Amino acid sequence: MSEARKIFPMDTFVAYLKGDGSANVAEMLSYLTQKDLDADFTPFAAALTKAWIYEQHPELTKMSKGQVVELGQSVSVAPMPVKSKAEVDEVFAKLADYKGQINAKAAKIDELTKALAAKDAEIAALAAKVKEFEGQKKGEAEALFVTTEARIVEFTGKLEALLKEVEEVKKTGVVVAGVAGVAAAAGAAPAGESAGAPAEVGAGDDFGFSGGAQDPFADAKW
Repeated sequence: MSEARKIFPMDTFVAYLKGDGSANVAEMLSYLTQKDLDADFTPFAAALTKAWIYEQHPELTKMSKGQVVELGQSVSVAPMPVKSKAEVDEVFAKLADYKGQINAKAAKIDELTKALAAKDAEIAALAAKVKEFEGQKKGEAEALFVTTEARIVEFTGKLEALLKEVEEVKKTGVVVAGVAGVAAAAGAAPAGESAGAPAEVGAGDDFGFSGGAQDPFADAKW
């Protein structure tokens, strides 16, 4: 069973009335409310108990700090009465419920924050892969473009040279290097054919015999 009354230094009581916080003030608040108070509930306990004390001793609201100190070296306080304590308990129950909801929401927020961080990391990894793929494909496209452009330039140069040679042939009738090579290749075939083919003979020549008189096929009867 708690003590009927408890004595505290007047300095502690004055600090409590002025809203100062200290270990002695926290001890006095716990005694008045008969509760174990944490940092979240202590300000509420101070406000509720102060209202109760001012209700019991309204003269304190008009006194300065010095006047309160002159009342004595210590103060004897009693726990809040049952009715007042019941009201305090109701307030603290609501506060505890609110605190539980806040803690649950804070835990949910922490969970979502971690999930979001994981998603951000995943997105960053995918973005890096996409960037790498784009860089690779860009390099391949540039290499292909350079190769294609070089081939086009090469073929364009050859075509321009050929057209130039054709124009020269039209103007002068003289076959220049590129066209001359083609013409020479075309003219070489008939010459080769005439050189390797057997000589044509007339219709009345002998057929493999030295003299017409000795040719058995030269007889008119044959």
